[in-house]
Amino acid sequence: MVDEPVLVRVVVAEVGEGLAGVLVGVAADAVILCTLDDLGLSGTTGRIQVIGVTCMAVLWAVNFLVTRPRQLRAFKSAVPVADVSVLDRPAEQTRQLLRGRFRMAAFIAVTTLAGAYLLHFPLFGLQFQLMLAFGLVHTRRTAIWWERRHRVHLWKPALSAVGRENYRRSPYYATPAVGSSLADTA
Repeated sequence: MVDEPVLVRVVVAEVGEGLAGVLVGVAADAVILCTLDDLGLSGTTGRIQVIGVTCMAVLWAVNFLVTRPRQLRAFKSAVPVADVSVLDRPAEQTRQLLRGRFRMAAFIAVTTLAGAYLLHFPLFGLQFQLMLAFGLVHTRRTAIWWERRHRVHLWKPALSAVGRENYRRSPYYATPAVGSSLADTA
């Protein structure tokens, strides 16, 4: 299993990356509010910004609603892991989780600040922050609920280690829930 990508808890990865992105986004928004004199909310620019953020938020929320049944089916078809000791790579798991959080935080910081200072659309980064916030709600309503109901933990290869396409194609893995965890306390 050394050559195979490290598996991380789905809930821990999604919640961690979402919170990292939202918190960095809030900090970037605070910088923008403190440094820009005009947010460009009046006139055509303001309408474009508000319509853009609203449309992206609605589209992302609808996307979560549409894909929820498919995601629940994927959870149901999770491959049981017979030997839980193969998942015992805490240093590598922590490294991959932190890497994913850092990548998400960097993406949000760059898009938020570049949107404000280069594109002159201060609300540009807000749409990504809203997507992450919706993602946190979606994770709460699907993955955490499903784990509690079925008394398992869902695992998947770390997105930061395998890339988006390999992550999408890889199955979910399930292990029995033992002891307290983020899913039990969230």
